[in-house]
This record gives sequence, C-alpha cells and structure tokens, in this order.
Amino acid sequence: MSVAESDLSIAVVGPAGLAGGEILEVLAERQFPVADVRLLGTMRTAGADVERGGVRRKIELLSANAFDGVDLAFFAAGPGVADEWGPAAVDAGARVIDLSSRWRLDETVPLVVPEVNADALATLRESGIVASPSAIVVGLAVVLAPLVQAVGLRRVVVSTYQAVSGAGRHAVEALSRETIELLRDGTPHRRHFARRIAFNAMPQVGTVEAGASSSHEEQVIAETRKVLGDGTLALSVSAVRVPVFFGHGATVHLETDAALPAEDAARVLREAPGVLLHDGADDLFPTPVEIVGSSATHVGRLRNDPGAEQGLAFWLALDNVRKGTALNAVEIAEIVARDHL
Repeated sequence: MSVAESDLSIAVVGPAGLAGGEILEVLAERQFPVADVRLLGTMRTAGADVERGGVRRKIELLSANAFDGVDLAFFAAGPGVADEWGPAAVDAGARVIDLSSRWRLDETVPLVVPEVNADALATLRESGIVASPSAIVVGLAVVLAPLVQAVGLRRVVVSTYQAVSGAGRHAVEALSRETIELLRDGTPHRRHFARRIAFNAMPQVGTVEAGASSSHEEQVIAETRKVLGDGTLALSVSAVRVPVFFGHGATVHLETDAALPAEDAARVLREAPGVLLHDGADDLFPTPVEIVGSSATHVGRLRNDPGAEQGLAFWLALDNVRKGTALNAVEIAEIVARDHL
C-alpha cells in the first residue's frame, strides 16, 4: 500500500492536547490521504469534543478494540499511555508513531527526524513503532547533520531556552495565570513548575539528577546521538525554561573536525532541508514570536567562535509544537505510508 494508492485509517491518541490538535491541523494542511480519523483518549478526556483540522467529533475511550482497522496511530499522550497502548495498536495491525519519551531510547525502535535519518525506518517492521524526538532535538538534528556530513563535529555545547508549551497545555495556562496574578496584585497564587515561571527563567527542564544534570538534558544528549548515529559525540546541554508560550530557542557553540569558516557553514546550511538561515543585514536572527507557525528550523547569528579552534556559534529557533512535534510526526507518517505499509 502507498499514499498514492489508498486513503488510510488514522488514529490520534491525545487529540485534546497541544500536539494532538496540531497533528490534525498538519494532516489537513499537507492533504494527507485520510479515509477516517479516530480520536482516542483516556478517562480524563473521553467524551470531549474536538474540532481541529476539519475534524469535528468526540474523543472515544481507549479500549481493547480501539485500533481495529487502523493503519497509522499517532500517540500524542504521555509515556504511560504509549507504554500501555502502543503495543496493543501494533498487535491490531497499526504502525505507531509515538511523540512521548517512552520509546525514544529503545534499541529496537527507530528514532527519526525525516530530514536526517529517514533510512532508520527500515527497521520499523521489527517493532511496529517509530519514535519522534524531543522538539529541541528535532531542531538540533536538522542543523547539526549537514555540518557532520560536511566536516564532522568534535564537540557541541548547547543552551536551550524552552517555551512552557513544551510541558503541555496546563503549563501554558499556568504562565498566563501567573502573569495576570503578578500584574494584578504582585503575588502568584499557584505554581505549575517548581519555581515561578512568569517574568523568570528556570534552569530546570525535567527532574534534577545526580551530578546536577536534569533528566531532560540527559535525554537530549542521548536522543541527538541516536538520530545522528554517533553514540560518542561530545555534547553538553543546559536547558532553561523561559516565560514564552510557544517557540524554543538555543545557542549552539561547536568545534568541527575540519576547518569550516562561517561563510562556508552558511552555504552548507542554506542547502540543508528543513533549515532557514537568517543572514541578511536586516535579518540577523529569528525570535520565538516570529517563527510560531513556521515549518522550518531557523538559524541566525552564524559566526566564527574565537574561543575554540575551528569553532562556530549560532542561534536557532523553532516552533516546538508545529515543527518540533506535529510536523515531524506527520512527515514520518508520510514516509511510513509510502514505503512501510
């Protein structure tokens, strides 16, 4: 079966969330050949109405026969839901695309950014599941991969500045609530994160582990290495949550194996799929506000780094919900539908 030959039966698990709703929008925009869309959720969301991407219906409760007849199942819920129901979907005959952290580092499951390692999907038949990386890993991978191919990488140091939407819809609501309360009476009454996020920056994404690294930082390192196919890449990550609703940013400092001046790196990145380089006199860098809704990873302030031999530095920004999550999953689905059903 291929996309050109047949419309598909699709399931979206977690359609009430930011990522699930955006998947429906992207499927419609890219005219993915859908014969039927099944919206599935847990007891918390079952029965709720969803209207996104031309789909208007109620969420059905996940059950033993929920995936009967489904060709492709997007899992846009948490790792617990993916763990419990992902194998059930595979057993029912579906190919599963999981956006949670549950399967990303499983050795039997491909972790895919289509512009970088679509060939990893060759192993899909073994598990029936393909994982989509963290949003910031999607952004890093599409920029680092062409540099790896051009000259190789010796070391990469990344600091991320991540929007609250990376923690879900409730986190977006929490930032809005805290901001209103602070402006009204100077005191936020409830917190979603470990510290106040409104008018603040918190250097903790995930849980703090032994040695003071966070679980998310460790996951970004492991996921990036897996996508790039380099388990020994020297990569350091610091992740900061910032009071922005949508759009992740990152500063990246790296050393290349062979010399690559900034002007040559610019030529490499201009040709890289999924990357939009900002290097005009009046367009030096993108900001999260400006790239929301974009399907590209944006790169700016590309320059030589005088602090390192053969060093480069740049800033990147991407819409974490669209490019980093929903679009990556739908692009995976397009390849799966064409080559692996």
